[in-house]
Amino acid sequence: MFRIIAAAAALLALMVTSEARGFNCGRYQRWLNGLTAPQYRDLNLARSWLRLPHTTAAPGAIVVQSRHGRALGGGPGGHVSRIERLTGTCTAIVRDNRGTYERNICRNLLAYVRPR
Repeated sequence: MFRIIAAAAALLALMVTSEARGFNCGRYQRWLNGLTAPQYRDLNLARSWLRLPHTTAAPGAIVVQSRHGRALGGGPGGHVSRIERLTGTCTAIVRDNRGTYERNICRNLLAYVRPR
């Protein structure tokens, strides 16, 4: 009986962790940009970042991109990452909840925004 309970708990922990891992980009960007006050909680969903002032691609800007699938709230999915350095017309070194890496910032682009 103990083995069944332990296996179920481990499986549940793995499922919750892997499911939530894909929805942390907005929360991470909030933390990274110091937007921790309760009024910014809706920025946990990537597409909510579209309400911030729009700008052009530059270091410090947030790139908001659409993605296939659904967000936690059931709406269309998205992804946010912060531009650390531009490396080309449509490529940049970005930082998000998965780390720092090069990404095509023009693909599925919705907007570039400034958090402050």
